[in-house]
Amino acid sequence: MHLKDSSKRYGWLSIALHWTGAVAVVMLWFIGNVMTSEGTRQEDYTELVRVHTSVAVAVYLLLLGRIVHRFAVGFPGPFEDQHPLRSLGARLVQYSLLIGIGTMLLSGPLMVWANGDTIGVFNWGGLPSPFAPSPALHELMAATHRTTRWALLIAVLVHVGGIFLSRGETLNRMLPAPEVDADAPARPDEAFTDD
Repeated sequence: MHLKDSSKRYGWLSIALHWTGAVAVVMLWFIGNVMTSEGTRQEDYTELVRVHTSVAVAVYLLLLGRIVHRFAVGFPGPFEDQHPLRSLGARLVQYSLLIGIGTMLLSGPLMVWANGDTIGVFNWGGLPSPFAPSPALHELMAATHRTTRWALLIAVLVHVGGIFLSRGETLNRMLPAPEVDADAPARPDEAFTDD
C-alpha cells in the first residue's frame, strides 16, 4: 500500500487522517451533546466545556490538515459500475462533511472568544481572545456551531448509510490493503475455474 492515493483507492496518509479525524469528530460531538443537554448540572457543564475545548485544541491541526489534504488531493475515481448520480451524491456528502468540520473549527473558537472567554486547554492554561468581546458575533457563532453540529450528524449518518449501500466497496478503499504481487501464484480458490 502506498502513502499517497491512487485513482482507485486511498493511501496510508488519507486512511490515517480519515480514521483519526472520524474518532475526533465523534468524540467532540458526544462531549458537546452531553455538555449542552438539559440535565447537565452547571459544575458538570463547566468541566465538560473544558474537556471539549481541550480535545478540540489537541486535534485542531489534525482536522484542519485533513480538510486541506482532501481539497488539495481530491478523491479517487468512482467505482467501475457506479451510477453517475451515486458518485455525485457521494462527493456531495464528502464535501459536506469537510465543510461542516471546517465550520466547526471556525465557529467554536470564535464563539468562545467573542464572549470574552479564554479557550481552556487541559490544565495548561488557555488561549486568550485576540479581540474584544462582541455579543453579536458570539450569538452568530453559537447559532452556527449548534446548527452545524446537527448538519454534521446527518451527513455522517448518510455517509455511513452510503458505505452499507456500496456493499463494502467504499469501506475497502478506506482500509489498509496488502500489496498485490503480480508474480505471486494464484490462491488455490482462484487457480481453477469452471470454464
